[in-house]
Amino acid sequence: MAPRLVFALILSAILTPGVRAQEDQVIYEVRSQFQLITVRDTASGSRQMIFDGKFDGSDAIQSEMNLANHEELMLSYARHIMTALPVASGIKRILIVGLGGACMQRYLYKLLPGATIETAELDPEIRSVAAKFFFLKEDGRQVVHLGDGRTFLENSKTKYDIIFLDAFSALSIPYRLATQEFLKIVRDHLAEGGVACANLWDGEADYYDMVKTYAAAFPEVHVVKCAYSGNSILVALPAQVNLTVKTWMAMAEAFDKKFPTGLDLAQLVSRGAAEPLVIPETARVLHDK
Repeated sequence: MAPRLVFALILSAILTPGVRAQEDQVIYEVRSQFQLITVRDTASGSRQMIFDGKFDGSDAIQSEMNLANHEELMLSYARHIMTALPVASGIKRILIVGLGGACMQRYLYKLLPGATIETAELDPEIRSVAAKFFFLKEDGRQVVHLGDGRTFLENSKTKYDIIFLDAFSALSIPYRLATQEFLKIVRDHLAEGGVACANLWDGEADYYDMVKTYAAAFPEVHVVKCAYSGNSILVALPAQVNLTVKTWMAMAEAFDKKFPTGLDLAQLVSRGAAEPLVIPETARVLHDK
């Protein structure tokens, strides 16, 4: 389907003096070779990206941007995923697998002026939508590579201080980005002192399979539960450091003093990582088919 702009009708009825009735408005839709991409502005002042939307209340919001503050992280998972930042020994080069509305990319670009942020994105239409509607601006520090994230890493010799894995379809994480073989590729592309960090849906049937697969590929893993959402953030370390919640909180406080995140990372760690990680015996390690 060709791209189409959907314009909302101007409401003529005035509910109270100077106040117009408001509602969510779809402002753009395009069907790519992978999915239907919808951009919607909400009555509360945010802009959302949704894949294959049903608009019955069950849709996962892939990205959400505050129209009054483009760098604000509105989704709970996007805030909690930043708890990985203090764990890295230094942050000069970041890779994000999955672009969406570029919310993490914009935030990190402003927060870490000395860092380069690279993104691997499979769908060219998402890159176009992110530029047109979510204020993505590419330059020498903000670079989007089009193509499959796994293939990109397989062909890359670059080492990264942090690799964020945030690639989703409307329903799930692509299987080829969840196997032990892929995660070993991720681990091999981490610089010394680097960290990998994944956004997972903890309500999915294969959630613990994914957690066990990370534990099989990395010597040490930790999970941060996201408040008010069905997401969990998994932080994977390429070396055993025996990270404790107390130590992590101290690292978060020091990081916030150096790079004010506006998130209170220590509090997010304290609440989200408080429970020990227990993987059921029935969980299995995912392998390439």
